[in-house]
Amino acid sequence: MQSYTRRQLKEDKFASTAKEAVHWASDHRRNVIFAVSAVVVIALVVAGYLFWNSRQTEQASILLGKAEKTFNSQIRPAGTPAIPNEPSFSTIAERAKQAEKEFKAIADEFPHTKPGKFARYMEGSAAMQAGETANAEKLLKSAADSRDKDVSPLAKLALASLYIWSNRTQDAASVYKDLADHPSNTVSKSQAQLFLAEMYEPTDPKLAATIYQQIEKEDPKSPAGQIAHSKNPNATPGNGPGNIPRIEE
Repeated sequence: MQSYTRRQLKEDKFASTAKEAVHWASDHRRNVIFAVSAVVVIALVVAGYLFWNSRQTEQASILLGKAEKTFNSQIRPAGTPAIPNEPSFSTIAERAKQAEKEFKAIADEFPHTKPGKFARYMEGSAAMQAGETANAEKLLKSAADSRDKDVSPLAKLALASLYIWSNRTQDAASVYKDLADHPSNTVSKSQAQLFLAEMYEPTDPKLAATIYQQIEKEDPKSPAGQIAHSKNPNATPGNGPGNIPRIEE
């Protein structure tokens, strides 16, 4: 009897709680429906955006591949006629200007996609190759200022090359040092330092040698470390990457 009473009390409590929940839901039905509807709408919006962004990225990727094909097309020797259905150009500048137009169209139409951001960087690179220094700097700065952690370092690297070409070595050095201080998946610290050392080779070989030594010491087994070892005038043969001397205990 006592066991039955306890069970009955639990069942009565459950029934009472359930009844209260039903009353609460009934009293607040409009609020519940609104909340549920809001969640459904948000879910649909997110799903719609993801689908739209996926389609945009796919379309931009296809166009980017075509633009890159243009950028890497063959340069015909002087006096050689073009081959039908095979893209080629008479000069590097002509090819670069055509690629620049194609990259610009992608970057303008798909600015929020990864391929679109990469296209803006490539537009700047093509403009630089076409000899459009001012426009190239503007475009590369825009790509460098983007929040994309992969594209931004590449744009900075191209921007530094533009500065060197324009005899603005101090500006280039600042960019390389910034890249070295903020390494990324696309530009490592040792890579940025290597470019910096190569820039200083003609004008300050002593400083270049110091940077090469630092690269070799900090990252000896990387490709940059191997290049630094080969260019370091103070390197000892046989003590490069892969042949690091053992310290006797």
